[in-house]
Amino acid sequence: MRYGAHGRSLDSSYGVISGSTHVYGVVGYPISHSLSPAIQNAAFRSIGLNAVYVAFPVKEGWLRPAIQGLKSLKVKGLNVTTPHKMLIVRYLDEVETEAAEIGAINTVKNDDDTLIGFNTDGIGALDAIKDARESVDGQNVSLFGAGGAARAIAYALARHRCSLALANRTVSSARRLQRQLHSSFGVKVQQVPLSKQAIHDYVKKTNIILNASSLGMSAKSAVPIDRRWIRANHLVFDIVYRPVETKLLHDAASVGARTINGLDMLLHQAVRSFTIWTGMKAPIHQMRRAIPEKLIAQNATNR
Repeated sequence: MRYGAHGRSLDSSYGVISGSTHVYGVVGYPISHSLSPAIQNAAFRSIGLNAVYVAFPVKEGWLRPAIQGLKSLKVKGLNVTTPHKMLIVRYLDEVETEAAEIGAINTVKNDDDTLIGFNTDGIGALDAIKDARESVDGQNVSLFGAGGAARAIAYALARHRCSLALANRTVSSARRLQRQLHSSFGVKVQQVPLSKQAIHDYVKKTNIILNASSLGMSAKSAVPIDRRWIRANHLVFDIVYRPVETKLLHDAASVGARTINGLDMLLHQAVRSFTIWTGMKAPIHQMRRAIPEKLIAQNATNR
């Protein structure tokens, strides 16, 4: 590989960035840890698109001018992550119907200066479950979280007639989601207090345990599920991908339960976003390969 005077790669396989290069990106804060640039740039390279995907750090309070600026700069598409998934709705020109119902956006397409919002989190989670050769139809699910990603996943599960037990630190958010799901789909939805006894009672009745909250990102904030409550016939899914194996997934694997980590959902929501932006079938195998390469590089940097 050849490098320029400032260490930039000149390898032709990465293409040449020019005035005709289409720009895509992700907005959130913090954002330096994001794997999305590695995944999407691998997709662009593999099919020869003159495009680049970058991370835009946007703090709370700066979302509106950031979106106005990115629109003015003709950025072609965006992913949206914490803490902006719900707030960004008010700054878009149009919102796809299901994303409007969910009230959260993780994908934006710039269609001739019209910003259109979508949500690929829910379908991305279902695609990850299908990859594990599992069906969600009519299952009983213990779902942790009521934020943007959790809402999208809850809607996707409700469309498959799942019965849901919702547990969230902010009770009002869980109750609001409970009412919306019951009203829209008529499915059984229960709001569960974050107490060990209540969670234990519902975990015993469920087939799928799904953490769609920030719980598990550190040892101090683990999902409140005792290892002894997990059965070998449970499917345990944690959308957290830092660490790749959370305590919840470690405990589940130790008793022989099937597990899905957050990288699987990240990949599949990225695949869906790519197709929304380009109208093309995403090169999923190349995108998947970019994930471990990026994790290895980040682990080396953090040592």
